Amino acid sequence: MTSNPLTPPVAAPAVDAAPGAPAAERFRNPFSPLVWLLLGCALALAAGACALWIDLPLAVWIQRSVTEPVDASFEWVGEMGESGHYIFMALAFYVIGLVGLARGWRNPVRMSYASMARGSLLMLATMAVGGLIVLVLKRSVARARPELFFEKGIYGLGESFSRSQLFNSFPSSHTYAAFAVAVVLGILAPRWRWVFLLLAALVAVSRLVNLDHYLSDVMTAAGIAVLVGHVLAPRVLDGKYQWPLRAPWRWWSKPNLPRV
Repeated sequence: MTSNPLTPPVAAPAVDAAPGAPAAERFRNPFSPLVWLLLGCALALAAGACALWIDLPLAVWIQRSVTEPVDASFEWVGEMGESGHYIFMALAFYVIGLVGLARGWRNPVRMSYASMARGSLLMLATMAVGGLIVLVLKRSVARARPELFFEKGIYGLGESFSRSQLFNSFPSSHTYAAFAVAVVLGILAPRWRWVFLLLAALVAVSRLVNLDHYLSDVMTAAGIAVLVGHVLAPRVLDGKYQWPLRAPWRWWSKPNLPRV
């Protein structure tokens, strides 16, 4: 039986592990940096092609075909892309993980406090780093939302950094949040990764059905989430890095080496 590439094999315990921390684990990324770079370039080309030939015809077809009940149903689905709920939950789990690890509490669930701290920190880091990337792209690209085309015939780009809510379509922040959660949960629980990704894809579809975004907006957001989540995962989940198991104000402190 071959091992899952996302399941980290157990290695030797790391130095400076907090009390109650498990043996260090090695996280292995499924692709090399070169493959990730090629995938990123392919995504950029696909998004560009969609913007030129697919985005607008697809939006027009959706506007003509989707009924009001379907539109209202997908409005509810889109609520799963609200990032605030996930950030609050991840922060709560991170605090519980650190406190439980430091005090040696017994965890009633089948998860160590170290794993809880690392997993929730990966969620927070993915939300923060990718969210910043999405925000910068939104402000700098300043793409007109679909509603501007249907109301005023505007399809294209506006003035960069204008802060207009009607010119921040690219990329989709709701789609990014949904896929960031799905990617992180898929890394932590590989057996359920496709379920998480399917739910995130439903959020992306809702942004199209509700005419909040174009296809290339949601494609790019999903790609950024996948890339950011897998780039950060080794630096948070790999047992050779012990900073995630320390309080944030001690992240940059030197580890306590064992006495000889």
